[in-house]
Amino acid sequence: MLEAIERIETLTGRKINWTYSDQARRGDHICYISNLRKIKSHYPAWEITRDLNAILEEMVIAGREHAGHVQSP
Repeated sequence: MLEAIERIETLTGRKINWTYSDQARRGDHICYISNLRKIKSHYPAWEITRDLNAILEEMVIAGREHAGHVQSP
């Protein structure tokens, strides 16, 4: 997570104001799957199409596009 925050700060040129809590938010995933062998055995044609950096870049672009369409009250 810290690496993702740092990467987003680099992509945006802005510092992110964040805090850490040991308590999970309602709806948060309670596990993270890093071994994909089982899912690939069930879905052999499935593959990762974007790496984390590409996903973060897409998020930053989408955020900029959204910010450009938000109207002031």
